[in-house]
Amino acid sequence: MAIRKIKQPVEYSFFQWINNYPDSGHWKDKERFFIFVKTVCKCNSSRWKDNKYLKKRILEVKPHFDPEFLERLLDFYGNLIQFYKTGSCPTIQLATSGTVKKGHYIEVRVKKGVIQEIELPLET
Repeated sequence: MAIRKIKQPVEYSFFQWINNYPDSGHWKDKERFFIFVKTVCKCNSSRWKDNKYLKKRILEVKPHFDPEFLERLLDFYGNLIQFYKTGSCPTIQLATSGTVKKGHYIEVRVKKGVIQEIELPLET
């Protein structure tokens, strides 16, 4: 068994995707595209985050790529990059207003579509 180190993960994942059937719609091709986008984001490759650069690279390899599909793909690509940048809902927040009894905290819940704040004792 040997260890393989991928020196240029963004380029590698791009060619893994583009050299197969990038416009097939098959789940495996979609998965390769997702791997490519996630690699771009994890490596924070500003050059690859540019839609114009991606379009240029795709057309270099696949000059007959369906133009309509390519435009939809580039829009989706931008949305995925934005999604990756977006944070999730925080589970702990510091309250800037309001007071609680010593040794208590405010738990925020949603019950039947209503957001509730309940003061509870800290567990020790």
